[in-house]
Amino acid sequence: MAANIIRFVLNGAVVETEVVDPTRTVLQFLREDLRLTGTKEGCAEGDCGACTVVLVEPDRDGGDAAYRAINACIQFLPTLDGRELITIEGLCGSDRGLHPVQAAMVDSHASQCGFCTPGFVMSLFALYHAGPSPSRRTIDDALAGNLCRCTGYRPIIAAAETMHDYDGGEAPAAHPELLQQVERTGDLAIDCDGRRFFAPADIRSFGRLYAQYPEATILAGGTDVGLWVTKQFRDLDTIIYAGRVTEMLDLRTTDTHLEIGGAVPLSQAF
Repeated sequence: MAANIIRFVLNGAVVETEVVDPTRTVLQFLREDLRLTGTKEGCAEGDCGACTVVLVEPDRDGGDAAYRAINACIQFLPTLDGRELITIEGLCGSDRGLHPVQAAMVDSHASQCGFCTPGFVMSLFALYHAGPSPSRRTIDDALAGNLCRCTGYRPIIAAAETMHDYDGGEAPAAHPELLQQVERTGDLAIDCDGRRFFAPADIRSFGRLYAQYPEATILAGGTDVGLWVTKQFRDLDTIIYAGRVTEMLDLRTTDTHLEIGGAVPLSQAF
């Protein structure tokens, strides 16, 4: 087995692939390598939401899995290691019928040209799993990262308000048994002809790597670093990814203060 292999779950199946470029984006991998072209490229800078996919991560406290909408255009492929990804192609259940979100979008006439529609559906898919009867504020927050030039948003919001009225049927869900298969307990280290990507599992490993590579780029959400690659076409020699560092993912509320780890996504912090 090659040293640069990552494993993750994609639409209910385990995927094993070799990383040949640490900064290859998830969007490029989906569209160019797997031909999953339902996920669109609009801005390539994380602004328009056409590339939205959903990342499924097990709850660190043993609760239900968390569904998080992400921008595939600025998410680097190695960050998927040990995780589960769902794209628009994975929304149909075993009966091949529409997901409740898709059915609500159809009945609300919430799509016109259709280019942005997969991204809206995936954002609503994440919201669907967050709980029934979302408030208007919650809906607006969930769709804040998606842009549409056709519908004026009203029918999309209507779809969000009615999506839980539809029978879920055989709608897809997380696959904890598959996540266990792809789980990586130690550090991830990738070396592609001198271009390195590290994903340490704890703060000690993070500190050791940073001491060894003080000029490394620290990657968390990628909202800035991703654009260095997609817009400025920069080559990043060494990346240390903070998204797996246990101590940097802590979010605690005490009687005196709030502790937010450096790798906690903004959507979870607020």
